[in-house]
Order: sequence, then C-alpha cells, then structure tokens
Amino acid sequence: MRTESTTSRRLPLLALLAALALSGSALADGMPFPPYMYEMYETDQIAYIDHDADTDTEELHILPVFRGDATDFAWVVPTPSVPVVAESNDQIFWQCAQLSAPVYRNRDSFWGCQDNYYDTIALPGNEDGVTIYSHDLVGIYDVLVLGASDAAALADSLTAWGYLHEDNVDAVLPVLEAYVTDGWSFTAMRISEEAFGGQEYWYGGVDPVKFTFASEEIVYPMRISAQGSAETCDVILYVVADHRMTFDDARTDYANRLTADELAAVRHQYSILGSMLDEGDFITKLSRTFTPAEMNEDLVLERASSDEEFKQVHYSGVPITLGLLMAVGVGLQALKRRRRRD
Repeated sequence: MRTESTTSRRLPLLALLAALALSGSALADGMPFPPYMYEMYETDQIAYIDHDADTDTEELHILPVFRGDATDFAWVVPTPSVPVVAESNDQIFWQCAQLSAPVYRNRDSFWGCQDNYYDTIALPGNEDGVTIYSHDLVGIYDVLVLGASDAAALADSLTAWGYLHEDNVDAVLPVLEAYVTDGWSFTAMRISEEAFGGQEYWYGGVDPVKFTFASEEIVYPMRISAQGSAETCDVILYVVADHRMTFDDARTDYANRLTADELAAVRHQYSILGSMLDEGDFITKLSRTFTPAEMNEDLVLERASSDEEFKQVHYSGVPITLGLLMAVGVGLQALKRRRRRD
C-alpha cells in the first residue's frame, strides 16, 4: 500500500446518527492529532457500511455515542426499505479504528438536550397512515420498525411514543414528509431500562446496531440528524465495497484493497472485522465535519475517481537527511571562518 504524509490539521471524526428528541450527544474537540481511540468516545456519528452490489444489499452498523441519562436516549433511523434490525459488535469499530490508524514515524530514527423519562411504550394498533412492521427487543434497545404513508400521522405516533416532543416536532415534520414521499421506512429505538441493567448515566459508545436493507446505492441517512445536531457534527464512515468510495467534500483517511496476504493478516489480528471481509474488498475510511445547514441531504456514496490506496503517515522530529545537511552546513561555515582567520 502506498503511504503519504499529512500536514497537521483538524481531523473530522464521527458518532450518533439521529437522536431526534433529546440526548446530550458527545462533541468532538477537534485536536490536530487525536489520541488513541479518540474517535470511539468523542465523535458525533460513526458507522460501518458493507454494500453487496450483486444483491443490492446494504449492511449499516451504527455505533451511537451518547452522554447523559440512559432514559433520555431516543433514536430514529430512516432507511430506503424495510430493514432487518439486529445486534452488532462494538469490536468492529475498535478494530476499524486500529486498522486505519495513522502511522507515526520519528524522523530521528531509521523509520524503526431535554431531560425526559420514558415508561414502557404502550403501542396502539396500526393507525391510519402508520404501519408497525415489528416491535422487538434487540440487545439493550426497544425497537420499532415502521412504515408510513402520512408524515403527520407518523409525527403524532412518534410524539405519543416519546421520540418527538413539542419543541422539535414542527422542525422534524418536513424531514419526515420527505422520507415518506420517497417511500423510506423508519426504525425507532430507545434503551430498555431492564435490558440496560438500570444504569442511569452513560458516557461513550452504547451498543451498536446493524440494519440490513435493500438498496442499489450506498446510502447513509443524514437529513434527520440536523434536528439533534450541535453547531458542527463530525462524521466517520468505514465503507466496504468493490471500489474506493467517496461523498461530497469527504476526506479520505484510509483506502486499501485487501490482497490475500493482507486479509490473512487482518483475520489474524482483528478477528471480528476480518470475519466480515473477503479478498478483493476495498475499505475506505471517510470523514467530514458538517453544520446542521449542510445536513440537508442523505449521503449517497459514489465510486472515487481512482482506486489509489492511501494511509496517513504523521512525522515528528527532524529528518535524518535534513539533520545531516544542517551539520554539513555548519561545518562548512566553520571552515570558511577558519580560513579567513588564517
């Protein structure tokens, strides 16, 4: 894999997707060189996407990063078709972060929101304009998978179930209308207190969730995120596809097509992630910082202009060659002064 050096600049990072109602989500600090595993705790949205072009199927794994009372956690995820919702594994994100982490080399060496409490949801039957496809416990989450033909009815239902409230329902309604018009489905989740173990306060990554759904394109839902976003929102996507991928104004932090030897090494060192990968898969790590005004469209990923591979390399210290040149220069200056004195 080809490596390139990078200059010191802000690294856009990412975590929570669509906390419509209420959570105090974590904010990124924007350090030029984030400490180890920084993205796992201090990002706004982080996801792992695996798209199968042969079957037009997308697996979207999302790691919600949350800071606040567990009972305040409310999450709505739109998808282009009805998803199958299952538990994911947080090791996927840890291992992605480790695999794609920048290489650090020393040049002196020889490269050696609102407080709410939710009771158990009392679900009505299917209302006019809203269809309940399923209601299950998935890991620590109470999960509703919904369809809708009427955005206002959907907003009313989400409000009644505690996912929206009077302070944000008016702002969310136009977004819901756009999704309903496009025929998208909705997964509404909240933490089940019983499954969560009664922990009142939480900071960091909550359990990730996997959404599997039919989609010809690689998509990442963004429009709904604007309603719960801070002044800026940092996003990281790990994308597994046939080619290097990108989206508008994305920064590529890592890009690599797995050879047989690389896949064997990944499976040896990162067993969870490696079990999900195949020889020839192209892994791209993309990041960008958004303002709420910029989160007016969902991200539709497209093939990059080339499949060039990339890995960040950060340098510290003085390069050996530069140090030698400086020493030679100092020696020549001393020799000139000596000759003048002679």
